[in-house]
Amino acid sequence: MPHDQPAGADKPVPLFVDVDGTLTRADISLESFVRIARSGLAAMIAMLTWLLAGRAIAKTMAARRDCVDAARLPYRPEVLDLIEQARTEGRPVILASASHWRHIRRIADHLALSDPVLATRGRANLKGPAKLAAIRAHIGQGAPFDYVGDSRADTCLWREARRAWSVGHVPPRSAVQRLGGPQPGAARSIIRAMRPHQWAKNVLVIVPAFTSGEFMKAGVLLTAMTAALLMSLIASSIYLLNDLLDIDSDRAHRSKWNRPLAHGDLPIPAALGLSLLLSVLGLAGGWMLGGPQLTLWLLAYMAITTAYSFRLKAVMVGDALILASLYTIRIWVGAIAIGVPLSFWLLLFSVFLFLSLAYLKRYVEMRDAIEPQRLLSGRGYVGGDLDVVMMSGISAGMVAVLVLALFAHDPATADHYALPEMLWLLCLPLIYWLNRIWMMARRGEVEGDPVAFAIRDRRSLLLGAVMACIFVAALYGPAIFQMIAD
Repeated sequence: MPHDQPAGADKPVPLFVDVDGTLTRADISLESFVRIARSGLAAMIAMLTWLLAGRAIAKTMAARRDCVDAARLPYRPEVLDLIEQARTEGRPVILASASHWRHIRRIADHLALSDPVLATRGRANLKGPAKLAAIRAHIGQGAPFDYVGDSRADTCLWREARRAWSVGHVPPRSAVQRLGGPQPGAARSIIRAMRPHQWAKNVLVIVPAFTSGEFMKAGVLLTAMTAALLMSLIASSIYLLNDLLDIDSDRAHRSKWNRPLAHGDLPIPAALGLSLLLSVLGLAGGWMLGGPQLTLWLLAYMAITTAYSFRLKAVMVGDALILASLYTIRIWVGAIAIGVPLSFWLLLFSVFLFLSLAYLKRYVEMRDAIEPQRLLSGRGYVGGDLDVVMMSGISAGMVAVLVLALFAHDPATADHYALPEMLWLLCLPLIYWLNRIWMMARRGEVEGDPVAFAIRDRRSLLLGAVMACIFVAALYGPAIFQMIAD
């Protein structure tokens, strides 16, 4: 690596800063491709055509149709500090990136960097040796420069730089300095992106085993639990896809900004590959467990959730109906897996209960929006809809209670329960829980998904246990009392 600039040199040594993965944790070009692809099938086909013509052409065409929001990008503080230090010393700071110059110019303007930018233009993809050649053409052959990058593609630039830093890969036995602390482990980022805490929702797959009374039979509960695991794998594959499509809106959210994809801890290609792998495992397992019928319902779940991620989440009210349907499909999958018919009352109850929770989820997102008076990014609501969403959610919850009461009153219920009159008692804790969670949401005490909140909330878990005991007593009442008496 060349020696430091000799004393008395006329020109200050410029600092060249890579952008993708270095200045920001994001990949500007890939995110631009995703935003274009999600706008429709025609745009996706056009993008694939551009990629066939070459990376530089694809980046140019994408930059003409898409604008990066420079203010929302996940910048690395250590690189910003290095830039500020160079500016304090009166040195030029030049962004040098393989992303398109339109995007990089917006980032430079946001950071108040007045120096020219070096980036991809036309058919020239400015990466690796091409970037080094552009730097040499800009400052002259033999002129010293400093460079900060992150990947093996920057090796030739580190080799030529006076001083070199890396926020990622550091070549062995080199003078490249590590900038910033250790990066988050890939395994940790993958697990976080899969959202295993959300797998608790798939307990709904096991519900038909209990409501039908079949859970006491050998193998039924194990089959239901296996179906829940397969549903969890497929759900995680969709979470990854959803987070990829929601990068921009997540970065504008008070708490979702630190999700692995939005924060830049998980690369987009890795997320896509993992999403594909999980979906294949889930569908293959579904075929082995329940044959074509179970696989078909798992595919239906995937199709609806994918459509939701691309389009349906932006449909006002329709998005809540889709979310409620997805919860109900979990119950349907559980019934198919163990081969029992699904009760009309259970389906009706679940639709209204989960519609209430879907509205609650949307209410929390709207409440936490940074700019509530604007149309929420990727959603069909504005801040003024908050009260209407709350009223709709509470009303749906009360309808679910009414359905439960009508089920307890149905004469046909007596044929399946030993003490059907005890089912009336289920209404009381349910009314309490629904009103409590909505009041807590109104006070700002519910964060994120309401189902995930309920799983962590002790009082919700206690109420769930009470309702389970009431249900078991209604199903096996006399037998239980006899066992206690004996």
